[in-house]
This record gives sequence, C-alpha cells and structure tokens, in this order.
Amino acid sequence: MSDVPRLGVGIPLVGRHEELRALGAALDAAAAGSAGAVLLAGEAGVGKTRLIAETVARAQGAGFAVLTGRCLDTGEATLPYLPFTEALRGLAADRPDLVDAHPPLHRLLPGSRPREEISAGERDLGQLRVFDAVLSVLDQRSADDPVLLVLEDVHWADTSSRDLLVFLASRLGTQRLLVLVSYRGDDLHRRHPLRPLLAELVRLPAVARVDLAALAVADAEALVRELADGALDDRSIARIARRSEGNAFFAEELVSASDEGVPDGLVEVLLARLDRLTPDARRVLRAASVAGRRVRHDRLAAVLDMGVDELETALRSAVAHHILVPEPGGRSVTASDTYVFRHALLHEAVYQDLLPGERSRLHAAFAALLSPDCPGDREEPGAVAELARHALAAHDLPLALSASVRAADEADRRGGPAEVMLHAERALSLWPAVPDAETVAGVTEITITRWAAWAAAATGDPDRGVALAGRAVELADREADPLQSADLRVRYALRLLEMGEGEEPRRVVAEALAGYADAPLSGDLAWAHAVAARSAMRLDDIAEAGSRAYAALQVAREVVERGLDSHDDAVAAQADALVTLSVCEEALGRDEAARSRLAEAKELARTSGNLGVELRTFFNTGISLLDAGRLGEAVAEFAAGEERAVATGTTWSGYGLELRVAHVLAAHMRGDWDDAERSARMGAAAVSQTVATRVAAAALLTAVGRGRFDAVERRIAELLAGRPTDDQVLLLIGQAGAESALWRGEPQQALERIAAAREGLLAWEPHHLAGIMLCALGVAAYADLATTGALAHADAVRGAEELAAAGREAAAKGTPRGAHLGVEGLAWLARIEAELARARGDADAPARWAEVVVAFGYGDGYRQALARRRRAEALLAVDVSTDVRAEAAAELRCALAAATGLGAGPLVAAVRELADRAGVALGGGREEPVRHVLTPREHAVLELVAGGRTNRQVGAELFISEKTVSVHLSRVMAKLGAASRTEAVSLAWSRGLLDTTGS
Repeated sequence: MSDVPRLGVGIPLVGRHEELRALGAALDAAAAGSAGAVLLAGEAGVGKTRLIAETVARAQGAGFAVLTGRCLDTGEATLPYLPFTEALRGLAADRPDLVDAHPPLHRLLPGSRPREEISAGERDLGQLRVFDAVLSVLDQRSADDPVLLVLEDVHWADTSSRDLLVFLASRLGTQRLLVLVSYRGDDLHRRHPLRPLLAELVRLPAVARVDLAALAVADAEALVRELADGALDDRSIARIARRSEGNAFFAEELVSASDEGVPDGLVEVLLARLDRLTPDARRVLRAASVAGRRVRHDRLAAVLDMGVDELETALRSAVAHHILVPEPGGRSVTASDTYVFRHALLHEAVYQDLLPGERSRLHAAFAALLSPDCPGDREEPGAVAELARHALAAHDLPLALSASVRAADEADRRGGPAEVMLHAERALSLWPAVPDAETVAGVTEITITRWAAWAAAATGDPDRGVALAGRAVELADREADPLQSADLRVRYALRLLEMGEGEEPRRVVAEALAGYADAPLSGDLAWAHAVAARSAMRLDDIAEAGSRAYAALQVAREVVERGLDSHDDAVAAQADALVTLSVCEEALGRDEAARSRLAEAKELARTSGNLGVELRTFFNTGISLLDAGRLGEAVAEFAAGEERAVATGTTWSGYGLELRVAHVLAAHMRGDWDDAERSARMGAAAVSQTVATRVAAAALLTAVGRGRFDAVERRIAELLAGRPTDDQVLLLIGQAGAESALWRGEPQQALERIAAAREGLLAWEPHHLAGIMLCALGVAAYADLATTGALAHADAVRGAEELAAAGREAAAKGTPRGAHLGVEGLAWLARIEAELARARGDADAPARWAEVVVAFGYGDGYRQALARRRRAEALLAVDVSTDVRAEAAAELRCALAAATGLGAGPLVAAVRELADRAGVALGGGREEPVRHVLTPREHAVLELVAGGRTNRQVGAELFISEKTVSVHLSRVMAKLGAASRTEAVSLAWSRGLLDTTGS
C-alpha cells in the first residue's frame, strides 16, 4: 500500500458547525455523567471519518479516554465482535488490570491468554456474559475518566456486534460514556440487517441521530479551495464544488484529476455499486443515463424492450441500492414518475461506460419519443432542447437543426441568454451540413446569427458577440436589404463599443444612418442616433455626443407620440440618449443635473424592457457618485445593478461586467474587502478570456492588501501571458504589481511594472489620468531606493522628480469625467508630493503626509492608513520629543486599527515593525489581531519551524510536500517582513504570533 497521504489530510475541517455542536453537547453530557449514543449517518465520502476525527480530538483535549473500533467489508467471512475487539485492545493496552478482571473479555481478545488456560466453564459462557463484561469494563473505565467509544462503518458490522451495540445502548444511564456509531445510509438497502436495528435504537431515550448531509455550496467551495492550495482559479473551484455536490471524497478526487471527465479511480468506485445489481437493473441504468440525470418511467418503458414486471423489478433494485432515487410524489409507479441518479457523478460514470453503438441507439430511441411526428408531451418546457441533444448524439442532423432553432426561440422567450447561445451556436454549426437548411430550420441564417450575437454579448463572450454581429452584417449585405443592413450595423456598433472601440463604431453607425436616409421614423432610427452619440462620447467629442443624443430623443419622442410599432425600441433609445447626455452634463460640471437625467433614464429603460440600457444607468450613476467621493452610495448602486444583472441572466453582458468590476474596485476603496472578494469570485461562469481577465485584474488590489503575494504574482503572470490590451487591465496589473513589489522589498521591479503600464496606456490616451496613481507609486519606489541606499541618493531623487512631473502633467492635461479632477485623483497627487518629500528627506514630509491623510479621507481607509504609517515614520525621523512621539503613536494606532479591520496583513506587520523599531507602545490587545494575519496552515508551519523542525519534517507532520512548506514559509516571511526563517520566528515571538507555552 502506498504511504502517500491523501489529498485532504492536514487541512482544516470545513463547515459542519451544527454537527460539531451536537457532538460537542453529547460529549459535555457524557462528561457530566449522562451517558448517550450518537448515530452518525451519511453517504460514502461525505466526511463522516473526518468529523469523527475532529470529535476524537476534542474528546482527548477534554480528558476523555478514546476507544475506537472499525468494521470491515469482509463479505461472508465475518469475524464476531470485530469492532469491539479493536476497541478493547486499546483498553487492554491502557488498563490491562480492568480487562483481566473480566475473564469473558478474553473471548474478544484472542492471544491475550493461551486458549488452554481458559476453563471449560469460560468456554461455555453465553453471549450475555460477554455483553455484561463489555458494559462493566466500560462502566469501570468511565469512573476514572469519561470514555468515548467510536464504532465506525457499522453497516458492515457482524450480527454479534450489532446485538452488542443494542445491548449497550439500552443500558446507558449515569456512566460517563458516549458511544459514537457511524454508518453509510446509502448502503442500507431495504433488506439490510442494520435497518431494523436502527429502528430499535432511535426509540431509546439516550440515543440521538445526526445525519451528515452534503456540504452546502459555500462550504464545498471552501473545501475545494483548501484542497487546491492556490493551484486552481475561482472558476475551476466553483465547477469542482458543483460537480462534487458537497461530497468531500468526490471533491478530493476531482481536484486531483487533470481533465473534465470523471477520474478513473472514482469511476471504479462508483461503478462498483452496480456490480451488486441484476443484469436487468444494470440495463435499465444504462438507458436511464442516456436520458440524463432524470428519467421518466414511461420513457424508460418506451425505449426498453422489457415487460412491466421486469422493468419494475429492475427499478426497485436500483432504488433499493440507492443508485436511483424516486422524486417526491410517492413510490407508486405511474406514467409521470421520475427517477433521479443519486449523484451527478454516478450518472456521468454510467454514461461514460456505455459502448459507442449502444449510446447512439439509445439516443435515437429517446429522440423518436420527442420528435414532432410522435404524439405526446413534446411541447412541454425544455422538450425541444432535450430533443436537440438526443438527435445530435444520434447523428440525425436535420432533426438536430430544427430542434436547436426551436429551443433557441423558446429560451429567448423565457429570457435565458445562456441557453439561447447554446442552441443558436449549435444551429449555426449544423447549418452547412444540412441540405436546404433554411427550410428545415424555418428561419434565416441571419436571424440565428443575430440571436447568437446578442446572447454571446449577454453571457460573457464579447469577442464572440462582435464576430457574430459582424457576420450578420455580411449576410445582410448579400441580401441587399438596406434597412436590415442598417439595423444590424447599429447592433454591430453596440458590440464594438462594449469592447472599448471608438473609431470603428463611429464609422459603422455612420453607415447605418446613411442606410436610414430615406426610411420613415422608427425606433431603429432613434437607436442609430443614440449609438452614434455613444460613439462620439467614447472619443471625447462632447459636442457631437450631445447633438446626436438630442436627435435620438427627438426621433424617439415622435415615434412614441405617433404610437408607431417600434414604441419600446424608441423608449429604450430615449433612455440611452439620456444616459449619454448625463455624461455631457458632468463634463460641464452640472453633476446634479446629470444624476437627474440618469434617474429618468433608469425608469424609461425599465419600462422599455431593455436590460442593456437599464444596466448602463446603474453603472453611470455609480461612477458619478464614485467620482464625487460618495463611496457608500456608489457601492450600493453598483451592487443593485449587479443584482439586477444576475436576476436577468445578464451578469456577464457588457454593462453587467462593468458593474461587477466597478463593484469590486469601489468596495476595495471603501474598505469592504470581504465584499470585494466575494464579488470578484467568478464561480463556475463559462465566460470568455476577456471577461475573466477583467474580473481577475480587479481582484488583485485586495489580494495585495491582504498579503497574498504568491497568488498575486501567479495571477499577474497569467494575465500578462494573455497579452492584455484593455486599459483598465493594464492599469490594474501595473498598480497591483507595483504594490506587490514594494511590499516585498523590490522597488526596482515596481518601477519596471509601472513603466510597462504607462507605456500600455499610451495607446489609449497620451495623458491617461491613471498615470497620476502610477507615478505616485513610482515616486514611492524611488523613495524606497533612496532611503535604503540601494540607489545613489541623487539618482533616486532625480528619478522621483521625473515621475512626479509626469504625474502632475497627467493631472493637468488628462480628461476627467467631470469639469474638474475627482477626489481620488487629487488624493494621489497629494501622495506624489509626500513620496517626493520622503525621497528627498525634506523636513516638511510630516506635513505632506498629513495632507495625504486628509485627501484620502473621502472613504479610502486603506490608503489613509498607509499615509498615517508614513506620517508617523516621518515624525519620528525629524523629532524625538515626547509630544511628537505621542503624535506618531496616535497615527500608528489609527493605522493599526484600520489595517487589522481590513485584514491587511502586510500593513499590520509594517506598523508593528515601525513601532517596535522606534520603541513606541501601541497598547491594546496584540495577539488576536496579529494572529489573523496568517492563515491556519501558515501558523501551523511557523509553529513547527519554531520548534526546530526542518522543512522536510514539517511536511511529514502536516502531510504536505517539502516544496509546499517552503511556499508557506515564503508567505510568512513576506507578511512579517523577515529576510530568513530565523528572523520570521523571532518576529513571530515578539508580536504574539506564537504561544509562549509551546515547544
């Protein structure tokens, strides 16, 4: 047997709070002299053993004597009292005197005495005397210390052990004893011998039952995140958690797998359950797997050539062995009865095990049931989507095409853009392979392409949306229909705008307006003007944007007044034009007028049913509030827009994505870092690289602030490998990369990253306002080089002055959203001057940093805390008088409180390091806040290192690799600001990270 530890060993227990509370209460009751038994039930792999291990650890910590016995799957070769034999061996080793005082126990301990020494009378002892001896020895042992008797996997227990368990449970009273029994509920078929025993036990007053259900979604994701240990992104974590359905063992297997299928080892475990079934039952399960995870009884009967009795017997067997589960509604067999595979991975394993020919034949049979020529329930919701899947798997391409088109139409009517995308893309892929496709489909290729373009943009694939929208224009141009071509050009321009384009959308929408030259008034024409206004705004042409927006309003209002057919489109165009006008108002300094227009636009957009415009109103309102420094209101607006996007299935549409990213960044600025991290989690969303990159980049700032430098550096490398061109992504990589480098003591790397980001932003704007922030961080890097002596002081000051000048130029020549530079830009400008004073060593540095503290006072508590730390440092450098030291200490306390509340580990460590170095007493509780700087795994590694263990010894003790130990140590050293493991331990001792009573 391999001695390689399982993947999940050594990680914290995830979830199970209620179960632990129940078991803890049972332990407390036992310790107080109220004996009890707990039946712990759960399916295989759900985490029973881990929960028992946690309970055992708690019991040992409370002074319990723990006796453990395990049942084995020995088939017919059962050994009487096997779990009790194991448990009593432990007792005999601990207290041989107690065991020797009860001769009947020697029957359970072969080898404890030679058989010839056992008297004939002892050999003839009945089972009752053995039972009495077990109860007596447990009673006596519990008189000294409370006892926890653990019996694991009793679904495999022998008859004698089951009888002894009932005997013990029925005689529990004032002993200080808890009996903890585990079993697999999913293994208990109808005739399993444990079933009647459980029914008898649960009626006893001292017996409680704890059902261990699957982990909740959040807990399953937390488990996968622990198992992956930084090796998986959020999307992969959510996907694996979803597939595991809360089963810990399945999660471990899926994390260790390298592909999307079910791992071979797990397939073998799952399919082993089928070996106990009859051939007919296995045949039924194979057919059921083709139907999907759920299958109706009547459909199974229709595709299988089996008699009624044979089918029902086979289904009964599959249900009894917990392979299939009847959906609620009773167990009687009717035409509408539905069966569900107990676990999705079980369904996948059975389906993967099918032979190719068998799979095609069964899919064809199900397709025949759902085809238009077959009477029945094919018009039920989802039936055409199911038909499309079966037809494609059965290689019936014409049927697959027609069903896919109908499924896309149904999904559109139900407001499901993701499903529209799935079915429309499938139809487009089948189109060239089906003769006379338009007749078969019942719609044109342009129509399907338009559906697909909208759905792609709405579900997180803007690149695909642009490509499809462009393809729709090409197809329309071949048809020589000017109005259709103009309409599709407007849609194409919208897709281009979502991708951040400027010149190309303006050209495309100009062509569309030319196509409408002789057309009557319509909502489409209003939209053309509205999109033209957006395009002009993207190019900062305020005059053109305002003119086009007013034209859109005029056309839209006339369409509404005349009651023309395109009423809703006109109202949506009117709302969109109002949003563009609000941006024009802000550029002129009329902020309240701008927000008034946005409020009107939001109401119109909701009335028209146009989600894209409605989300645009949320986004622009939030940005307006953010620019004014009203962070709380901005975060609330972004969150509300995000909720609306989620509720309508447009989470990853153009403005759905903008809202998500803005929410992450605004929450970070406001100090709601937990909220920022939650919002940045992608989950299992199937989005394009463009979308994933934007969200991942937004998450970097909080990760840096919390000291997750290894993860940040990995993510930056991944993002750069994708050669990003989006200005916001370039900016965030530059900012987070520079801050990470500064915290890690690599100012030269910070300068390189800042230079790369500034160069990338030049392609967007010669005086990008983000340059202010980048230059501030660059001046900080030069200040670090100057103060550490890593660069000649004159050279460092010269570099700092050059970047300071570049930052001032960006502020002077850049184009702000409003009439003046916003509060954030002004705050970063103040930091430029303070960092420059630090680089020069100016005497007015404390005053400069005080200005930064005030400037970030609009709500960015983290940046303000950073400034307080620098101001304290500057105060201590220029004056050591009592009053100044008191002022510096006050700044450090404020900074420490803010950093601790945020979980900003590096800043906490930096503040404490400065206080220790200057001999400033911060006061207050140190240990608990500081302890939270490190993760539980990092803390465990640090404790073992402090105890003198090598990396290899630490790895062996925690069941992790030596390389992983090194990674954790690197993180600890970075958080503590230590240059070596020895220094890390020393700093940990001084800062209360290590228990002074430990080894």
